[in-house]
Amino acid sequence: MRLDRFLSMRGIDSRKSIKKVIRSGRVEVDGKPVYDFAMEINGNNRIVLDGKEVENEPYVTLMMNKPEGYMSSMVDERYPSVMNLVPDCYRKRARLVGRLDNDTTGLLLLTDNGILNARLANPKYGIPKTYRVEVNHLLTPSFEEAVKSPIDIGKGEIANVDNLRILDEYHAEITVHEGKYHEIKRIFGKFSYDVIKLERIAFGGLVLGDLRQGECRLLSKDEYVLLLESVHMKFEEQL
Repeated sequence: MRLDRFLSMRGIDSRKSIKKVIRSGRVEVDGKPVYDFAMEINGNNRIVLDGKEVENEPYVTLMMNKPEGYMSSMVDERYPSVMNLVPDCYRKRARLVGRLDNDTTGLLLLTDNGILNARLANPKYGIPKTYRVEVNHLLTPSFEEAVKSPIDIGKGEIANVDNLRILDEYHAEITVHEGKYHEIKRIFGKFSYDVIKLERIAFGGLVLGDLRQGECRLLSKDEYVLLLESVHMKFEEQL
C-alpha cells in the first residue's frame, strides 16, 4: 500500500494534505525520514508521524455487538446507523460484512479488507452463523426433527439448517450458512412460530462472548487468521 493512502485511511488528513506532510519530512518509516509519498509499505513497517507511532495493521477488522434499533447501513436512514457506534479512527475505513435487521442484535463484523468482505458474504464459502432465538410458543421435539430436512421458506427458496438445539420451551440456538433474506424468521415462521428476539452469537469460528451491546473491538490476530482461513485466504498474503 502507498504511504499516502495508508496515512489517509488512518483518518489523519486528506490524501492531498498527507502528501505535503510527507514531503516536509515529518514521517519516518523504520526510523528513517521519508519524502516519497508513493513509497510502498506493508504491515511490517513502523510508521511514525511527528514523533508518534501510527498503528500499522494492514487491515482493520472489528467485531460489534449490535444493539436493537440500529440499522446495518453506512448512514442514518429510518433508524440510526451502526456506524455511529464505531470509534472515529475506524469509521472511515471499516465496511459492514453483511447485515442484521434493526430488531436483531449480536455479532456484526466490519472490515476494510474488500476481498475478505466479499468472500464472507458469499454463500459458496458456507460460513456458519449461529443465532439464539426466542419464540412465542412451545418448541417441540417434532420441530427439532422437522428442520433436519430442507425447508421451503417461500419465494422459491429452500433453507437448510446446519444445527438446531432447543435450550428450553421458548429458546433455541440455530446455525445456518446461506444467509438468505430474513432466513431465521422465515424458517421458524414456516412452523407457525413468531420470533420475538433474535441474537447472532457466532460467525464462523468467532463468538460474541462478553462484548457488551453497543461496543466493538478489534479482532485479535488469531481471530483474524481464523476468519481468513475460513475463506481460503492466508495472513502472510495480506501484509
